[in-house]
Amino acid sequence: MQESLNEKYILQSVANTLDILDLLSKQGELTVPEISAQTGFSKSSVFRMLATLENRKFIKKSADAKYSLDVKLIVLGNSVIDRLDVIRFGHPMLMELTNRTGETSHMGILDGDIFVRVVDKVLSPSTIRTDSYVGFGRRAHLMACGKAILSFKPQTFIDAYIRVNDFSPLTDYSITGADQLLRELELTRQRGYALDREESEYGLFCIGAPIFDINHNVIAAVSISGPADRMKKNLDANLPLVLETARKISEYMA
Repeated sequence: MQESLNEKYILQSVANTLDILDLLSKQGELTVPEISAQTGFSKSSVFRMLATLENRKFIKKSADAKYSLDVKLIVLGNSVIDRLDVIRFGHPMLMELTNRTGETSHMGILDGDIFVRVVDKVLSPSTIRTDSYVGFGRRAHLMACGKAILSFKPQTFIDAYIRVNDFSPLTDYSITGADQLLRELELTRQRGYALDREESEYGLFCIGAPIFDINHNVIAAVSISGPADRMKKNLDANLPLVLETARKISEYMA
């Protein structure tokens, strides 16, 4: 039943294009007639799919009209590997961070261009704590993890985020516009960490710091969250621990 349900929503043109990518990954270089013969797709359909993939830099065409995979697929593959590695290595670091601070720790990554999503967490042992779940997401500017990531993205990315983002506030402390966000991101860049001061939820305070890969591209962020009063009281003690955790994970990714 589940298989039939999944098949019901398959877009055949996309499935055919993916079949071509899979074929090229196995055989290296192929011409339009060769791909058509092996897939059963018409030559005209193969040509259109190849032209689209070439235009988007997923494949390349040689001087003798043979098609092969291009470097963009390597970039996408490396992005997946980086994310898996950062979660796998980062989890023990989150456990240590929670153990030392007593607060719930999270790791977040960008999901698309707008949302930051929790991909790992370690719950605080305290009975009064922040609870959440892996997969939870919010608009990036509303989270400490999100602001930590946004701050170290290229300006073109930030500009695009501002153009499409919804700045509707969740609390009286939420960032509500572009100018306010740009000031906050500049401050975050200068000091190396971000704060969520009850901006996403009343009574919730978070500290976040960015995680970088070998090329110093921001790929994730780590944070701790807890009741605002307790987090503010312990800010000076906990902040260096968050920064240290982000630095250790970044060093591993390098």
